[in-house]
Amino acid sequence: MPATTNSRLKVGILGALVLIVGGFIFWLQAGLIASFTTLAWGGWGLQSHLSSAADGLLAGEYTEGEFEFQQADDSTVWMLKSVDTSQVRLMGFVPGVGTAVDNWQNSVDAAANISMATGQLIGLYGDLSGQNGGDRIFTDGRVDLARLDVLPAEVNGAKYAIDMAKSDLENIITGTFATGPLERVVNKALSELDPVQQAVGTLADIAPVLSDALGANGAKRYLIAIGNQAEMRASGGAPLSLIMIEFDDGRINIPIKGQTSTQLFPPVNAKVNWFGPALNPFFAQNPRNNPFVVTNTHPNFLYSAQEMAQAWSGSWEGPSYPEVDGVVAIDLTAIAAVLDATGPVESDVYGSVTGEQIGQILLVDAYADFGVDQWQLRQDANQKLLDELLTRVLSGSDLVPAAQAIAGTAPGRHFQLWMRDPILENLAFDSGASGFVADPDSGDWSAMYTQNGNQSKVDVFQQRNVLVTVNLEQDGSARVTQQLTLTNATPADRPEGPPEREGYETMWLKNAYVLYVPDAARDYRANYPVGFTVRPFRGHQQLGDGWVDDGFGHRMIRLVGWTPPGGQSAVSISYELPAGTFSTNSENRLSYRIQAEPQSLFVPPTITVQVTAPEGWTPTKQPGVQINDSTATLSAVQSATVNAEILFTR
Repeated sequence: MPATTNSRLKVGILGALVLIVGGFIFWLQAGLIASFTTLAWGGWGLQSHLSSAADGLLAGEYTEGEFEFQQADDSTVWMLKSVDTSQVRLMGFVPGVGTAVDNWQNSVDAAANISMATGQLIGLYGDLSGQNGGDRIFTDGRVDLARLDVLPAEVNGAKYAIDMAKSDLENIITGTFATGPLERVVNKALSELDPVQQAVGTLADIAPVLSDALGANGAKRYLIAIGNQAEMRASGGAPLSLIMIEFDDGRINIPIKGQTSTQLFPPVNAKVNWFGPALNPFFAQNPRNNPFVVTNTHPNFLYSAQEMAQAWSGSWEGPSYPEVDGVVAIDLTAIAAVLDATGPVESDVYGSVTGEQIGQILLVDAYADFGVDQWQLRQDANQKLLDELLTRVLSGSDLVPAAQAIAGTAPGRHFQLWMRDPILENLAFDSGASGFVADPDSGDWSAMYTQNGNQSKVDVFQQRNVLVTVNLEQDGSARVTQQLTLTNATPADRPEGPPEREGYETMWLKNAYVLYVPDAARDYRANYPVGFTVRPFRGHQQLGDGWVDDGFGHRMIRLVGWTPPGGQSAVSISYELPAGTFSTNSENRLSYRIQAEPQSLFVPPTITVQVTAPEGWTPTKQPGVQINDSTATLSAVQSATVNAEILFTR
């Protein structure tokens, strides 16, 4: 073959090879670019539409939420297509690239499972609210028990999808320099998925027992205590109104309701006898012999609810009502949230009452407008207003938004549950609605409560703040002082009231201050103004100087004193925390942590934490933390449990 022909053949073969390789590279690049574009477009759409779907449901707009979910589901299809290409599969065989492709696949699978779970939960929402074309599960005072029977399967489907999404995220390989940004994204996704997984898991636990709880196998009765925040107890407002709800074969009845002091336990706060939890230090002995309105004195609702349940049905002198299977405590903050979600309620006496107005009307104006001799008129007006709200909720049309609104107030203890059924009680605990008070077992702890002692109605004006000052040592120990300052901010134009300073016409406030110290505290003591006293808990294990075990292994003390109208009182506790309490794994870092418990006051208290570092240490810049030399300061409103962390470096 001539040389020229041979050269031309080589050039032709080389050219063909270039075209093939070039074409392959172009095909690979084009496919990968298309896949990346599809992934990005689908991911952006999924996040945007899922957020809009959630917003729509929270606002009660089911149709809008369902539409946005459909758009999110379409975005998921795009994401699935991004990984289902020949180019991406081929890249999976390339050394060093396969891990990225596996991560890509796991990310897409997680997104698809999250979308699937969202769709199932939206369908469940539609079933509950009757907005998906079918009948509501609850309507006109009756629960459709047959519909409840299929609820566990629906919830378990959503739970499976959520569990699979978490598994997909956990299978994403991180830990290298190149995957640093991906690791942060995955950790954020997992942290956001955890509470969803927990909530759906709790719902999966409760779904199988709902039918029984709603009377499928015999009548179930629940006591609803309406707490009055103008007269506080440690675990909530004084239970001045009571309602017993009965579920029997899905039908709801309210056989007993009324004002506690006059209608249910007449003549006025009559004493009743009952047996309560033996270790509750707020009662000296069993059987109790006290009015019902002081049953919720213990800060821990587990005790207070049992006291209410027993005083309701366990008394043998005076009124005795049917045994209840649970206690539900709500207050005016929770009721206001319901009115905000469902609209105003009409009253012959108060007019149109909105969520924004109801606290002012019932906790302030009603006591000013109706004198002592007009208590019957005030109580009747309040009961009619409550009846109107109950009628609306029991109709079923506003059940879902009302339930959402009430549940939203649980973090501030404005909605609390106790159930005899262990599964239901675990639900209350897992959902944060149990009102349980316990030391967090690490770091610092603040649990401080006030309790009305003169039947005044001025706790609605109570302005309260807690200042925690901490001197931190480099061995992780600390000296701590917690000071509770209370201002009785009654209006200046209000008369001081009767000289005996008792009843709802007085502007004086007699308070018991119930103060805890952390379980690890040493050398603890209480400080209080002249005129204040330590009121001991008689008949229970004494720890010295007025301190006592609260029945759950935690230490508390009770101080009692008066605060005049417009006046201010301050009490405090001081203690030491041992070495190692705040140390970290790093020799160059200290981490101060505190958990502060809320009390369901009408005006939420505030807490300010000031931590001074040991010599040679400085505070780390953090959002919300103010730094002044070696002292870091953080403030928060206690509308829920406050968990704070302040960091220091050497």
